[in-house]
Amino acid sequence: MRSVTVFLFLMWVTSSVLWARPLDSSATYRLRLKRASDKIIIDGKLDETSWREADAAKDFFQNFPFDTSLARSKTEAFVTYDESHLYIAAVCYDDEQEFIVQSLRRDFSFNESDNFSVYIDALNNKTSGFTFRVSPVGAQGEGLIANGDNVSLNWDNKWISETRIEPGKWIAEMAIPFNTLRFNSNGSEWRINFARNNLKQNERSSWIPIPRNFFVLNLAYMGTLVWDEPPKSAGANISLIPYTIGSNSADYLNRNFPNATFNAGGDIKFAVTPSLNLDVTLNPDFSQVNVDRQVTNLDRFSIFFPEQRQFFLENADLFASFGFSRIRPFFSRQIGLSNGQQIPIIAGARLSGNLDKDWRIGLLNMQTGDKAALNYKGNNYSVAVVQRQVLARSNISAIFVNRQGNNFGGVDGNNFNRVAGVDFNFISDDSRWLGKLFYHHNFTPVSTPSQYATALFLRYDQPEFRLEWNHEFIGQNYNPEVGFVPRKGVWRFEPIGEYRFYPQSDVLNNHGLFMRGDMYRSQDFLQTLDRTIEVAYFFNFQNTVETGVFYNDIFTRLTAPFDATGRNRTPLPIGDYNYRLIGGWFSSDIRERFTFGGDAFYGSYFNGSRVQYLARAAYRFQPFGSIGVNLQQNFITLPAPYESATLTLVGTTLDLSLTQNLFITTFLQYNTQIQNMNLNARMQWRFAPMSDVFLVYTDNYDTNVFGIRNRGIVMKVSYWFNV
Repeated sequence: MRSVTVFLFLMWVTSSVLWARPLDSSATYRLRLKRASDKIIIDGKLDETSWREADAAKDFFQNFPFDTSLARSKTEAFVTYDESHLYIAAVCYDDEQEFIVQSLRRDFSFNESDNFSVYIDALNNKTSGFTFRVSPVGAQGEGLIANGDNVSLNWDNKWISETRIEPGKWIAEMAIPFNTLRFNSNGSEWRINFARNNLKQNERSSWIPIPRNFFVLNLAYMGTLVWDEPPKSAGANISLIPYTIGSNSADYLNRNFPNATFNAGGDIKFAVTPSLNLDVTLNPDFSQVNVDRQVTNLDRFSIFFPEQRQFFLENADLFASFGFSRIRPFFSRQIGLSNGQQIPIIAGARLSGNLDKDWRIGLLNMQTGDKAALNYKGNNYSVAVVQRQVLARSNISAIFVNRQGNNFGGVDGNNFNRVAGVDFNFISDDSRWLGKLFYHHNFTPVSTPSQYATALFLRYDQPEFRLEWNHEFIGQNYNPEVGFVPRKGVWRFEPIGEYRFYPQSDVLNNHGLFMRGDMYRSQDFLQTLDRTIEVAYFFNFQNTVETGVFYNDIFTRLTAPFDATGRNRTPLPIGDYNYRLIGGWFSSDIRERFTFGGDAFYGSYFNGSRVQYLARAAYRFQPFGSIGVNLQQNFITLPAPYESATLTLVGTTLDLSLTQNLFITTFLQYNTQIQNMNLNARMQWRFAPMSDVFLVYTDNYDTNVFGIRNRGIVMKVSYWFNV
């Protein structure tokens, strides 16, 4: 079966390479870059001679709501440089200056705020790059682009910008240090694109024309930035980021209070080359990260909670892109956490970046300490990744993951769990074809059969339709302990099809049919374990309103007793269950200050019935933030002797940006399934570039008796030194 999969995949790659349309946007759209003739002052005025001498990127094209005409909103972009910075400016013409912005918070959403963005592919590999954006009120955002069109906003670095609102336009001016970017110092051409979101007119536009089924950051569609002389390396780039932290907590369940602690540590960032970075962390602490959003868990298998710790989020695309979302050979959240409890990390190091435009590497090593309260012994974690670009935009990547413990069966050094694997990621030159093929093998002290996983994914994307095929095999004994694989010993098949209609209408942008199948079979292929057939019809309106209806036909074979309420009630017996449900969803105009939406469905559920609804509402008091509330309820009705249940989950969020440097975020979560109410309040003061004071307060209550479970307060101070 594996050989057939590989053969079919290679045949598909060959045909897609032959049929993919070559792109020549980088040859057609060229922007000459001249060194600044005078000193650039970042003030949003653009009154320097250098800006008048710079070539302009103009005549932007619409990407949404249509992709066949010039943008209604006129935009001009300019670029210049000196020995230490790349300077970017934009003039965004706008007669209606009632801007839409979510807040002053850094790393705001492109889709939810008016903004100007730039995308830079300094290595000319069409798959990785940087993005920088500013809103009319001066909020900043930056991110790393990977795999051609995936952006991570978890990358933070030093750069400055200013915006200025004038009659009929707003102006953005940026200064990006060269030591922030990764590039080859002997290259005289970079790839670049500019984009603007004019949300009040519901128009998304870019310098390079991009089909509307792709987002404006797609690196397949870029122009060329032609340097008058190759940029030089900025020299040594070393940063020290020490921190101190103090905390006080009380555990009321175990009568352990007060518990005051003090700690210190820090990070070191060193640019080995302009495109290869070394990061070292000593005694890291992640107390300032946001609390996990609670969910109603009615799944038979483990639920995925995303990584939120900054050290692991940086360059996550290199380490975390292997496999699929539910077949991960490496999941960084397995390091420093055990059953939701923090494990001390003594130190760690990460070397990551590009050797040249075709080769990329990553090395990660982390050492955890002991924690007697959990009977946990320290482990060493190592991850090695190498990636080679092939064809126009594809790559072959290899990974090795090792967890090394202290002992196994009394034999020192024999406590380990390892994974080695290879992924082939295919992206056609025009991004219409996308695919992945991988094989990962698990190594343990005692070898057993079926310690591997393999899968194939294919997608073809046109504005009118999208087709996908996915199949997976996960061996019964495939157990990557530093990964995330909630289900084993199964085959999975998942075809998806979608067709969109684009009417000539001022009201409706598109509507269409979505169909998806999802089937799990046993490893011996003799039994169907789960099957879902989903059919939906959707409507997307010009004013950003979205709505639709769906129908699901579901089959589940329980191979073990299962509590269908998730509340430790009488479990349902082993057996086959067929059930069906029907529902719909709605989302209001995101441009309005008050937004609302939700979804609901009704149908059978195992041997009973289930009604679920989710309602959400939010109000934006721009530019200072928003308040929102989500309410989800599940009404589960089961026949005797099985208990019925009503499960309620309420989440309230207050997000305040009092200035561009002072932020307050508060989460209040009420969950009857686990009988817990959680309050998490976080204040962040950015008192200097990339330097912060965090104050975090957390409270947990038992909703059954409304008694305090635990509470704590943490204060953390960090400072970024450039050496």
